[in-house]
Amino acid sequence: MLVHYLYSACIVIETKDAKICCDPWFTQQIYHGSWFQYPIIEDPVKRIGPVDYVYVSHIHRDHYDHTFLQELMKANPHCQVVIGTENQTFLREKMKRDGFQPLSVDRLAIGDTELAIVPNYEDSEINIDSALVVKGDGQIVVNLNDCPYDPGQIKQILDICGRPPDFACLPYAGAGPYPQAYRFSSDAERAHATEQKRERFLELFGTYFNALNPRLAMPFAGIYYLGGKLRAMNPHRGVPDAVEVRKRFGERVIVLAEGKGSIDLTTGEVTGARTEPYDPAEVDAALSKFDNEPFPYELDEPVSEEQLVGLLSKAHSNATSKISDHPEKSLCIKCPDTRFMRVHCDRPGQVDLVDTLASAGDREEIYLDSRLLSGLLTRRYHWHSAEAGSHFEFRREPDTYDRRIYNLLNFLHV
Repeated sequence: MLVHYLYSACIVIETKDAKICCDPWFTQQIYHGSWFQYPIIEDPVKRIGPVDYVYVSHIHRDHYDHTFLQELMKANPHCQVVIGTENQTFLREKMKRDGFQPLSVDRLAIGDTELAIVPNYEDSEINIDSALVVKGDGQIVVNLNDCPYDPGQIKQILDICGRPPDFACLPYAGAGPYPQAYRFSSDAERAHATEQKRERFLELFGTYFNALNPRLAMPFAGIYYLGGKLRAMNPHRGVPDAVEVRKRFGERVIVLAEGKGSIDLTTGEVTGARTEPYDPAEVDAALSKFDNEPFPYELDEPVSEEQLVGLLSKAHSNATSKISDHPEKSLCIKCPDTRFMRVHCDRPGQVDLVDTLASAGDREEIYLDSRLLSGLLTRRYHWHSAEAGSHFEFRREPDTYDRRIYNLLNFLHV
């Protein structure tokens, strides 16, 4: 069995029966214009080559890149797109709207090769992720893409494997806006939060590594850089280089170069290994050429405070009907050209305008462009994409994370 590494969560697994491409993302400027790749993989369709199956783990744009997938399928007209049966309603419907006919499976046999797709149930409200197990040529590969840690999923994977896998592709990075888009009171606090997040990512890899105990493992998935006006946030994202993972966990960790690396699991031969971290100055210089490109919402028409309050009231009434666990704090939204718009999370549709938050109590504050907010509330843009793309800044009072706020945002639209 061969495993080829392309970029982020994109690998190609090759057995004597089939070639399976996983999560191909190669469209630049996703997430409303802010996400870029480094290094750039030239002609990724050619690099991927002929494939029989494309596995898509979940709906996020760096995993389901419908623009590139159309190009890849055009080059492979007999290829079949496969997704899981559980947690994939959003992905399945979006794929159908995009013209794809995905095959939903839990297990799939291709000659002597077996595929198993295992759902993730880490979140009590919204579960969208899946993992892939491939057994073929006497070898086992586990692909966790960027699944949050779910002990039940790990147990199911180990039951399917029957023994420790030969190769595990494990997450060590992520797309969250914290701490780069969070408003801290000092640079020292931001630096501390950045280092804490780096450590949490390394610990996450270690948790997976210890739970699965693979013969070899590769850190991958969630790899991107912010561009345009957000480029200055990159040093504060708290994401380690994959080479740092190898230094922490030893020689069983293999770091493959983007678009060049591969491993033959039968012989153990590794080609295209990367041994040095990427130079941040070189990455920054490569991204700087996009500094003057506007984000899509910056081309939209202006919108008034009154219009925003009306949209926000309707959107909140809609959102509260869709979730079962409501935040106990308020949501306070501020645009450069508006007052604070305070949404009472326990009172559907109630929005107050205030000049100051001095007496606002426990709250989540969000700061963003009014045109972006209008687009989010009318579904021209998407809250998760704006959040993942670091298009809004935020602050918490008190400074405690409440996931229920972000579950609410997923439905905050008219």
